[in-house]
Amino acid sequence: MHRLSAKLSGMGDDRRWLELSIATDAELAEAISEAIFPYVEGGVALEQVNRQLSGGAAVDRWEDERADGPVIVRAYLPDDETLEERRRQVEQALFYLNMIRPVPQPTYRAVAQSDWADAWRASFKPLRLGKRIVIRPSWIDEGVAAGDDILITLDPGMAFGTGLHPTTQLCAMALEAHVRPGMRVLDVGSGSGILSILAAKLGAREVIGVDTDDEAVRVGRDNVLGNGVAGCVTIVRGSHDVAGGGYDLVVANILAGVIVRMLSEGLADRAPLFIFSGILEGQTAEVTRAAQSAGLALLEANRIDDWICLVCARTSDERA
Repeated sequence: MHRLSAKLSGMGDDRRWLELSIATDAELAEAISEAIFPYVEGGVALEQVNRQLSGGAAVDRWEDERADGPVIVRAYLPDDETLEERRRQVEQALFYLNMIRPVPQPTYRAVAQSDWADAWRASFKPLRLGKRIVIRPSWIDEGVAAGDDILITLDPGMAFGTGLHPTTQLCAMALEAHVRPGMRVLDVGSGSGILSILAAKLGAREVIGVDTDDEAVRVGRDNVLGNGVAGCVTIVRGSHDVAGGGYDLVVANILAGVIVRMLSEGLADRAPLFIFSGILEGQTAEVTRAAQSAGLALLEANRIDDWICLVCARTSDERA
């Protein structure tokens, strides 16, 4: 059971909650959830309304099934003496986010304590990515995976990487295509640990995940343990320079400017194969130039919406 739901389950049935919901897209959903997380209880749910396949574009697009379509962000505020202050903080956080990109107005409804657990859990659905990646909350254990599906368990948490954001999806599908059994993988900006866990379940013999955020490191370590891959995945605090040695593959789902800086600092010497994401379409040329200047050749450019994922190889190791 999630730590917050466990704490709240012992409360009387007379307690009430205010459910907040915002209908948006997958890209904005994670930004909203991070903005409001400190002011709610029980985590933030991202409920996918539907899925559809993506069409063609100027650069290659994944043809595999991916998460798409509207997303409903749901969260719960306890209806007690903290309610008005929490609601003010939530709406202030959304106001500031709206200055960067338009955010739909939230809607509210009252929920009784007796219905809260069911409403909270019902908001979290299994998510399928690529050909055989399934992400699920821990309390759903039946009927979500079949055959050779790769199952990843992620419960609500603050760290980036639920699987809904386009950059996470792009990296997950690139890992599915390029990880081979026995690889040593470096995950730069590991967040929730989703990509580190996926690399291990795809057969990597050792994965090092690095993140500069203390909360992300804590959540990532918990998720690694929960997915049974602690024997080959290690999450540490810091940047790529704290992870020693060479690797077969580096995945970096971070900001484009940080990728450019790391390439200038020698990141390209760490492995023969790289997956870079967190890149907006208008930043692609800059990152590509930085990669080529560092001795890498562009193998693939894949996109979801405005987000780009580059797969690059060291020139001497370029692959077809």
